[in-house]
Amino acid sequence: MNTQSPPGKGQATASLVLGIISVALWFFGYTSFISVILGIVGVIMAVMAKKQGYDDGVRMAGLILSIIGVIGGAIFFVACVACAACAAVGGAVGSVGRL
Repeated sequence: MNTQSPPGKGQATASLVLGIISVALWFFGYTSFISVILGIVGVIMAVMAKKQGYDDGVRMAGLILSIIGVIGGAIFFVACVACAACAAVGGAVGSVGRL
């Protein structure tokens, strides 16, 4: 009985987990930066699993979710930074106008 898993299966599973976490972190504001980092690591893990010969649905799902996590996290992060900058500028302009 062979109890060893195929090469790359652990990395494919890690890619899937990182992809899921990456997508989930979008919605918490500034944690979207962490989403981008985890998504990049997930993409790297999926590519490494492919190089080791593991080509299964788990690897593909991890790759897709990680890519979505990188793109979505980047968009949300830029939006949060822009919103904070607009709020800061609006507050500064409002206080100058009262002088």
